[in-house]
Formats: sequence, structure tokens, C-alpha cells
Amino acid sequence: MSNSESDKTKKLIQTLSSDLEKGSLNIYTLFLSCLGLVVLAVILGWTASNLTGRVNAFPGWGPEPILLLVWGIFSAYLFCKLAFPEETSSWIFWAAGVSLFAWIVLVLSRLFTEEVPTHIHLGLCPAIIMSTSILLGGGAWFLLKNTASSRPGLSGFLFLNLLLASSNLCLKFVCSVQDPSHILISHLAFTLVWIGVLYIPIRKKFSW
Repeated sequence: MSNSESDKTKKLIQTLSSDLEKGSLNIYTLFLSCLGLVVLAVILGWTASNLTGRVNAFPGWGPEPILLLVWGIFSAYLFCKLAFPEETSSWIFWAAGVSLFAWIVLVLSRLFTEEVPTHIHLGLCPAIIMSTSILLGGGAWFLLKNTASSRPGLSGFLFLNLLLASSNLCLKFVCSVQDPSHILISHLAFTLVWIGVLYIPIRKKFSW
């Protein structure tokens, strides 16, 4: 990139950042709004479990639900660090997949240490994850339409992590099947599928 192009890019970044800071959207309101998605997912799951009579389906907060909660909060924090283009993002690249990787390790460790039933139950969990993600994503879309990112690809990935962590947390309240094979196929595998399917359109949303 030539010096003139570099100067123009730097000026654009500074201008976008200045406009965002002066507007109604700032990093604090954005972070609280992202946390609101996680809280909304918990409320939605709790409400659904009561309405459907599955009040005993929630397995408690440890270890998996608390990991999903941390995943959602951590993704929200990292996403907000990228919402303002002057922020550095090199360390965020390495931190982005930490919680997702931890969830994968937890599920696989359960698969190898617990008894696996001969029949793998799929159920409606993939559809619930997808529909909940669309619902939460639609609610956040209008807020996020004014954001800019120095790394649109990474921002898109983090936003999907936030949505799917929240969706999986919501699902924990209504899914009564907690054996590791079901979690691996119906929860984890389909979460990775939805991230792959939605990544390109979400990435375009965060492109300048």
C-alpha cells in the first residue's frame, strides 16, 4: 500500500471513530447491549422451559452452562474492542476462539470419559439454535448498523460467537438430553455448521 493510500485509510479510520464517539453509540452502550443478548437468551430459555413444562431440564450452571455464559460475555467484550477502528486487534485474533475451543475440549472429554448410549438423539436442538440466533441477531441488527470495524472478518466471527453462545445457553434450559453424544452432534457440531454458513453474509455487514 502506498503512503497516500495509507494516509487515506488512517484518516477514514479516525473519522469513523470520531463519528461513533460523538453519536449515541459508544463502546460502553455497545457492550451493555451485547450483554443484553446474553441476558435475553437466559430469560427466553427460562421462560420457554416453564411454558413447556420442562422446569427440571436445566442441568445447573456447571460446568457447561457457565462456560457458555463466559463464552458469550468474552465474545461480547472482544467484539466491542473491534467496533471502533482505532483499536488494535492482533491479540484479539488469538483470543477470539479460546472459549469456543474450550467448549469443544469439554464436550470431547465427556465423550471419552462418560458412557455413550447406542442411540444418538438429534431432536429439534439444531433448529432451536438457528431460530434463537436469528431472533437475537435480528434484535441486534439495528444497533449494529452504525458500527465500523478494522477487521470485518474477525468482527463477524465474534458476533456469531456471541449469538451462538447465547443460543446454546438458551437451549440448556429446554433440552433434557445431556449425554455427550447428543451435545456433540446436535449442539456443538451444528453450532460450527451455523458459524460456517452465516460467516460470509455477516462478514459483509461489517465491511466498510
